Amino acid sequence: MVKEIIVLREGGILIFHYSVMGTKKLDELVAAFLSAVSSFAEEVGQDQIRVMSFSSNKLVWERKGDLYFIALVAEEDSGEIHRVILKDIAEQFVSIFYSELLKDLPNSKVFRPFADVVEAILQKFDGVPGLARRYQTALLPADDIRSLKATLSEIELNRDILRGGMVTWDGYVVVSNLRAYELEAVLDLTPPFASSESSEKVKMVEHSCLDPSNSFMLIRVRNKGACAFVVALGLSETTYVELVSPFVTLLQMTSFFDIKRFNPERMERPIAFYEYDAVVPALPLDEVKRDSSIVFANMSDEMREGGYNIVNALGNNRTIADIQESSGLKREQSNEILAQLIAKGLVRITKIFPVMDERDDRFAAYLEVIGIKKRDFAVVDSIWKFCTGSLSLREISERSQIPATRILEVLRELGSHVTWEKERIMNHVR
Repeated sequence: MVKEIIVLREGGILIFHYSVMGTKKLDELVAAFLSAVSSFAEEVGQDQIRVMSFSSNKLVWERKGDLYFIALVAEEDSGEIHRVILKDIAEQFVSIFYSELLKDLPNSKVFRPFADVVEAILQKFDGVPGLARRYQTALLPADDIRSLKATLSEIELNRDILRGGMVTWDGYVVVSNLRAYELEAVLDLTPPFASSESSEKVKMVEHSCLDPSNSFMLIRVRNKGACAFVVALGLSETTYVELVSPFVTLLQMTSFFDIKRFNPERMERPIAFYEYDAVVPALPLDEVKRDSSIVFANMSDEMREGGYNIVNALGNNRTIADIQESSGLKREQSNEILAQLIAKGLVRITKIFPVMDERDDRFAAYLEVIGIKKRDFAVVDSIWKFCTGSLSLREISERSQIPATRILEVLRELGSHVTWEKERIMNHVR
């Protein structure tokens, strides 16, 4: 994601600063940026320098005249995508403030309202950089992206159309509101759909990654690719097609002539999961146990035993940390097994959203009965207002500054007074 954007005049004069969180990290990096640009310009040419890494962040920039448009983004983000975004920002900035920029010392206050334009541009590209981290991504002009996402959102208001997206025949994601594991499945399903009989315009596909009451619906978009929707079973195929027709029609009318294709920037890092997300079976548990034996067949005895330990530990909101402990393996080994089980559609990772009972007399009496320790009660007191199902365990930890392992320990002590949701729910603020 974009964290900050600045516009810098050659020579180091800062004329505009936008920050998502109100931080000014870029101010600290400006001197290093200018120094690096000066150092490398003679060797490789200034126009060839576009990305520079700093710790867990990196700078991506575009130059227009004597102005540098610089974005601070996460290290794993696609620099190519953000350069496209910066180019859009640069065009609009120069267009709006052309006369002011002709001055030797422009008034920086004049540029402050441009923050609204930046936010509007970022909103157009909402979600695209995240997709580009992991998938081949096809990037349309910003206005086309906005129209497609708006139309898709309107369609998804219908309770029978849960989520949707579109991928090209050669596997590039154009737009998607699908969950990660659903998108992975769609990318697997697209090639066989592409090679099927051309008369097959629509195809319903049940899949192990979906609830039994849901199905994928694939729709052919001529010369472009396939739309994919997760639908709630119960209606006729014709009805589903009618419900999604505004999105499909818009795609058919959208020119792909200017589309740009990006491949994810590969970073050699070990597979890692957040320890306090939950591992849940994507199939009935007996099917997971049966099919996982195929996954484990060619593993070493140690890995195979650890794999069966993982499968046997599934259920009851077991976290990745719990699973890893049960496996008896090193973290890298258990992560590798989890990755393979996810890839085969046997399990999936989900955030967990704790919901705590209201603090009434009954709840107070329960705390007295179990004799909760003073230090545990302090945790309950700190996190209670966050435990409405609208925040994940990780988000509660970040907001309360209490380690997730400690929160989980205390919440489990409360037993049935805490429920665990797999989907975010929006409740009133306590």
